[in-house]
Amino acid sequence: MVYLLVSLVFGYQHFSAGVDTGAYIKSYILFSSAFVFSLWAYHYLRDKHEKLPQYFQQITLYNTFLVLLAIVGLLLPLTREILWYDVPIHPAIPAFPRLRLLVYEPSFYSLLLAPIVLYYFTAFVFSSNNKHLMALGLLCFAMLLSLSFGVLGGMVIAILAVFLLNAGSLLRRKRIFFASIYLLGVAAVAGFILWEFFPFNPVVDRVGKIFAGHDSSANGRTWEAFMLAWKILEHTDFYWGAGWGQIKIVGQPIIVEYYNYEGEWRDLVRIPNASAETLASLGLLGLAGRLLAEIGLFFYTKVYSNYYRMILFAFIFLYQFTGSYLTNIYEYLIWILVFLPIFPQFNRQ
Repeated sequence: MVYLLVSLVFGYQHFSAGVDTGAYIKSYILFSSAFVFSLWAYHYLRDKHEKLPQYFQQITLYNTFLVLLAIVGLLLPLTREILWYDVPIHPAIPAFPRLRLLVYEPSFYSLLLAPIVLYYFTAFVFSSNNKHLMALGLLCFAMLLSLSFGVLGGMVIAILAVFLLNAGSLLRRKRIFFASIYLLGVAAVAGFILWEFFPFNPVVDRVGKIFAGHDSSANGRTWEAFMLAWKILEHTDFYWGAGWGQIKIVGQPIIVEYYNYEGEWRDLVRIPNASAETLASLGLLGLAGRLLAEIGLFFYTKVYSNYYRMILFAFIFLYQFTGSYLTNIYEYLIWILVFLPIFPQFNRQ
């Protein structure tokens, strides 16, 4: 009921200002289908949450098998084209394969694995044995093959943020204390070896381009997305936005001119950032409502009482500013995992 009421208010404002009706209705129906899926997923996971460890285990097994096939398939043109991504990340860096398996790009593949990796990481840290270590290692290896630094960086920042906020209690656990020292040591040594002895490998090249602000993918998903969203608001309404589906109408000449798109690229107009797309479509009110809902649910569902949910919240909250899109049902699925109290084994004592 609340969803329909909010939709009516925004719809009235958008149609009063003038929109492309066909694009608006099509986009609204698509988003509404994502909303309906989210409701179904919420009730399903609430009732069947005890099966999640089994689902995560099966996904890890299937993913490992497909990764092995993909590595072998590097030698075959057809499987390489289907399972790997060979688009250059920068004109100065030669194209190299990044794992995507059967999805459209490596960053989305990494996003699919992120909540499972974080689950196994938390389980490993708080367990008294190493039974989750193999699954964690296999999934991390697959994510490294994707070289999606947005997802990987978001996960690292999320873990560090939760760790620093709870350092006093966590460092009292010997396993966490020694694991922290070990991981920091390994990361420092690995980073030094890559930077000093292999400076021209894809990892170092991309990290350097990101910090220098020359990585087209990172720029397009972050500050450029918000800049283009703001330009769209300048032509529509700062408070209510352009409306559902209007980015491809109002934003088409703005985005094409900015990136100098030619040929078929002129039709691939989008803003690859969930928060920036919310800003462009629903204005400042829409973006404010999105963030207030997330923060409000954080406290209402007591996310802060559970280590895994805190890490997952920090990750997906940050990720929405660096990628995703408004109808990404997998992002909403992660939000549901954040707000459902279904991981009692990770509760703070």
